[in-house]
Amino acid sequence: MLLALHGFTENDETWRPVLAPVAKDVRCALLPGHGDMPCPAGLTIEALADQLAARHLGAPADVLGYSMGGRIALVLALRHPALVRRLILVSSGPGFRDDKLQGTRRTNEMALADTLEDDGLGPFVAMWEQNPLLKPAKPLPRALEEDIRARRLNHDPLGLAGALRQLGAGAMPNLWDRLHGIRQPTLLIAGSADTRYCEVMGEMATLIAGATCQVVADAGHGIHRERPDEVRRLVKDFLG
Repeated sequence: MLLALHGFTENDETWRPVLAPVAKDVRCALLPGHGDMPCPAGLTIEALADQLAARHLGAPADVLGYSMGGRIALVLALRHPALVRRLILVSSGPGFRDDKLQGTRRTNEMALADTLEDDGLGPFVAMWEQNPLLKPAKPLPRALEEDIRARRLNHDPLGLAGALRQLGAGAMPNLWDRLHGIRQPTLLIAGSADTRYCEVMGEMATLIAGATCQVVADAGHGIHRERPDEVRRLVKDFLG
């Protein structure tokens, strides 16, 4: 079984078309704060990782996570190593090394969550789409852009604000010093235009025994949308 964890503003169908040809049993979990799933007050990334393990991993399985989902997948692998057979992280990282930078990010995410609650989903999505991190390496087909926007608009504003506060990058613990504890075969995937995560994941590959980092050409942070065939090939080759 392959468990897939989506990114912020995505849903449980985002990764299915990419992964369906790769594994017979693909389980795409809907994360709290997305779709119609609330994000309970006080939920932590660690607690969510435990919940996902209990709900989906009755036996060892492969786990893939993208961006926010990648951070959760990393925590899951560290907390439940016997249940994670192989780990795939896409455009993701192990948190901030610098406490000040993490604090700044957390403050910014809290403010964004307040804006989302005050202004509503439409204005927030319009602003979110201007995030330089999300800019594709090449323009996407209009139909794909419209599909991505429709998915981003199909959430409850209060739930999404909760996910931003409680599951955002600012809430992620600093796990750099624990990467040596990842013993599973690990595939790290970054887009060539996503220079920040190329650097982060390249360094992660030196700290995780048995990890491989693959950089996908002509792709940004949203590799699975920009180069789905290449991501599918990398995952298929890795899983055998």
